[in-house]
Amino acid sequence: MKILHLSDTHLTGDDRLLFGSSPRERLAAAIDAIRRDHADASFCLFTGDLAENGALAAYRQLADLAATLPMPCHFLAGNHDARSQLLQVLAPDHPHSQSFVQQVIDTEQGRFLLLDTQRKASARGELCETRRAWLREQLEAAAPEQGFWLVMHHPPLALGIPSMDQYALEQAELLWETLRPHRQRIRHILFGHVHRAISGSWHGIAFSCCKSTNHQVALDLVTRSVDVPGSHDAPGFSVILIEPERVVVHHQEFLAKGSAFFL
Repeated sequence: MKILHLSDTHLTGDDRLLFGSSPRERLAAAIDAIRRDHADASFCLFTGDLAENGALAAYRQLADLAATLPMPCHFLAGNHDARSQLLQVLAPDHPHSQSFVQQVIDTEQGRFLLLDTQRKASARGELCETRRAWLREQLEAAAPEQGFWLVMHHPPLALGIPSMDQYALEQAELLWETLRPHRQRIRHILFGHVHRAISGSWHGIAFSCCKSTNHQVALDLVTRSVDVPGSHDAPGFSVILIEPERVVVHHQEFLAKGSAFFL
């Protein structure tokens, strides 16, 4: 099975530039690359910060672009998003509780749990008791042999970039307590928010983060400030190949220049 992971599109609803580039044009270029190279993917995951300021027009913009893809798209809210606007445009029939943008996707390779980590009026992530109970219920309801994929916006761990680590999920230990009884069945954690291609493990669970489709966070392991150092590194998304015995995450930079050649 192949799935696609896109994140942090930061659409504005028009053609305004954001940090020197057009979020709409860059997402359109990413979608062109997907249609050209990955039309066989089972679905796309968009892990939050879909809109820069939660504008209704931004979600309409995303809906129009996503409609050109040949596979289903599933959306999460990030700290820049407005849940009500997102649900109104992108998921009017979404089965959600307490207005959280959450979803279960059962596949031949396991159960994908899309967890809402948005915290109102904050860039930090939150796992409240309502959402924790939802996650616990989904984990316990699955068949004993079923594997899990956790999909969220905020990372549950420090990544070594201080300016972004301050905005990670606050209740990381509560998340781990919820996941721990099911540790052996959790195949991977996917998140956005950090605007970088990053991979590693947390409590022995593999994770990966993908680039933004518009602007990136700099690899600055020193700066500690409220402002986050940015970068004009190439935008990208992740291509994830899944089989029962393996998970492979490729990072595709869709605006890479230069002609292809054989080595």
